[in-house]
Amino acid sequence: MVSSAVKLLLMLLRQGSCSRADLAKAMRLSRPAVSTLVDGLIRQNMLRESGCGISSGGKPPILLTLEPQRISAIGIDIGHESVLRGVLCDAAGKLSAAREIQHDNSFDGILSRTAELAEELVNLAPAPVAGIGVAIAGQIDRTANEVVYCANFPLEGREFARKLSQKVSMPVVLDNRARTAAQWEYYFGAARTTEDFIFISAERGIGTAIYQNGKLLQGRSGTAGEIRTLCVPSPDRTSFLPIEQAMNEKFLLELARNRFSSTELISAWSSGDPDARTAVGYLLDCTEYVITLLTMLLDPAEIVLGGRFRDLGNRFAAELGQHLHIEPQRPLAIKLSGSGRIGAALGAALKVVIDNISKIS
Repeated sequence: MVSSAVKLLLMLLRQGSCSRADLAKAMRLSRPAVSTLVDGLIRQNMLRESGCGISSGGKPPILLTLEPQRISAIGIDIGHESVLRGVLCDAAGKLSAAREIQHDNSFDGILSRTAELAEELVNLAPAPVAGIGVAIAGQIDRTANEVVYCANFPLEGREFARKLSQKVSMPVVLDNRARTAAQWEYYFGAARTTEDFIFISAERGIGTAIYQNGKLLQGRSGTAGEIRTLCVPSPDRTSFLPIEQAMNEKFLLELARNRFSSTELISAWSSGDPDARTAVGYLLDCTEYVITLLTMLLDPAEIVLGGRFRDLGNRFAAELGQHLHIEPQRPLAIKLSGSGRIGAALGAALKVVIDNISKIS
C-alpha cells in the first residue's frame, strides 16, 4: 500500500509546487496531518519551501517543491538502430543534460556503448546518481528485470541489466520505451492534466501505452497495449498487414517510390507532393484505424502521439481528428508529445526518480 508520504511526493512531482492547504485538500487529510508529513520530509531533504503563492484574500501560502539536488537519475533509450540517447535528470524529474552516442547493434556493442554513455552522464551529475533507467523497444519482464522479446536488438534473455550494472557499479532498471515515454507525458507532458490517455509512437516499430485512472495499464503479463501484430488493410486493400509493418519507415518510403528520405518525406507531404501524400495518407488511415479501435475499447480522454507522428506536426494531428469516426461520439483530444525524440529516455530517468520516492517510509 502506498504511504501518505509517497502520495504527497508523487503529487508534487506532477504538480511542480503546492501549498500545504492544496495538499490537504487533494489528499483528503487534515492540515495538521499534512504539516506533520511535510515537516518530516523537509528534515529528510525530500522537500523544500520555494516561495509564496498567490493569496486568495489572506496571507500568501508557502509553496512546496521537491528538493531537486537530492539525487540525479540517468535514462537511456535503446530504440534507434544506430543511436543511443541518454539524459541526466534531477530529483524533480527535470532535464539537466542530454547526450547521444553511436552503436553497432550487437550485444557487446550496445552494452559497452551504453556504459560509456552512462559514465559520461555520471560525470555531469551535480548530485549522487540513484540509478540508470533503460528504455528498450521490446517486452520486459519487470520482475526479473529482463528483456523477454526484442525484434530489433540482440538483447533478449542476455541479462543486459545485470551486466550493465556490473560495468557502471550502480542499479539498472529496464522498461518498455513506450511505457517510459507515456509516464513522462503523464507527469510533465501532453497528458499532464488528464488521468486517462493512450500514448502511441511510431519509429522503427510501433509502441503503445495506456493510462486509466492515473495508472499505467500493465495487464496480466505486463504487455497490455502491445498491438504490433494487429492487422490493417494493405495500401491496395487486397490483403492485410501487421500494423508494425504498415507503419514502418522503410515501407512508407517505398510507398512514396523511394524518392525521399524520412525528413524529406515530411517536407514533401507538407508541400503537397502526390507520392508523399500517398505514403502519409496511408499512415493516416492506419493510425485512424488503431485509434478508433482503442478508443471504442478504452474510452480515453486523450491520444498522445510521439515519434514520427510528432515530426509530422499539428497538421497531421488535425487531419487525424477530422478523419476519426467514433460511435457514439465523444470528446477526444489528439495531442503531440511534449518531449520529442528523448521522451523514452526522460521517462526511463523518471522511473528511477519514482522508484527512489517509493522507498520513502
